Amino acid sequence: MRSRRIILIAGVATARAIVTLVLSLAFWAAAPTTLGWMPTTVMTASMSPAIEAGDIVVSRPVPREALLPGRVVLAIDPDRVDRLRLHRVAGIGAEGALVTKGDANPAADSTPLDPDAVLGVGVLRVPAIGLPLVWMRTGQVVPLAVVVAVFALCLAVALRRGVDDGPDEPSPRPDGSPPTRRASRARPARARLWARGLGFAVALATAAVAVSTPASASFSQESVASANVTAGRVTGPWALGCYNDGGAVVTWAYEGWEPRSFDLLVGERVVIADIPPWYRAARVPDDGSYSLFRTERVTVRTNVGEQWSAESAEGVPVGGVLFGFGRPFCR
Repeated sequence: MRSRRIILIAGVATARAIVTLVLSLAFWAAAPTTLGWMPTTVMTASMSPAIEAGDIVVSRPVPREALLPGRVVLAIDPDRVDRLRLHRVAGIGAEGALVTKGDANPAADSTPLDPDAVLGVGVLRVPAIGLPLVWMRTGQVVPLAVVVAVFALCLAVALRRGVDDGPDEPSPRPDGSPPTRRASRARPARARLWARGLGFAVALATAAVAVSTPASASFSQESVASANVTAGRVTGPWALGCYNDGGAVVTWAYEGWEPRSFDLLVGERVVIADIPPWYRAARVPDDGSYSLFRTERVTVRTNVGEQWSAESAEGVPVGGVLFGFGRPFCR
């Protein structure tokens, strides 16, 4: 019976500590918004190991002159305006543009940041509290369901009346006789409050250590010297091929920076623009501009940013029509 009581007390205390820790981390992530700071959930591991996917980074606005190499900045991504970029400043360009780089990336970001696009500088990392959001965005149902179920169980156990929640110290009997031996061993209310307060204090201290220690390592470490940072080079598609399927269909392969889109070119003329980034084939349009007696060179161009692109080094020959009849075909 005594061992069972110890297990129950330990279980309730553990559940309350876990709930307190999670709520404390959530508090650290949300409270800075009252100061105008911005919490952001990290969705990728490009800043690993200093900042991992699922961490929440709190950024605060700083003056332009405080955007120095080595600092982690949150900015509107110039390559994709619907996304935010959280990378470290690796150098400053001649015109004041910020060259940024993810700690885990082999090269600097292809497009520098305009200082006006910076929303803030990272000052606080709250570890792992944003993992459920990452799992939701990436469709990882199993770990999300497990974590939700475990937290719900801990919350239910934490809110139950624990074995340490016995009645208060009993009052003397009306006849003046002392209380029974069993009743006299009940824990006083003040002692119970001290025990609970100590448990919550330990959980809060754990949360504070978990938040503050990684933050120092994440935002104060020095970056790679700017002289050693090379700007990312956009590569064009490769392994171009062509097959006839009621017309000429051009295929290609691509590995490199995540593209914004592809373009299909005939000669120097763009015939199809803004091909989705996951496509690896496109049909040459039949616009009547080809000739049966002339071969056109068809190439594919990668578009990464607004001003960053690269064309395939190779091309495929495509023939045309005769007197307006027929379709483009592979030669």
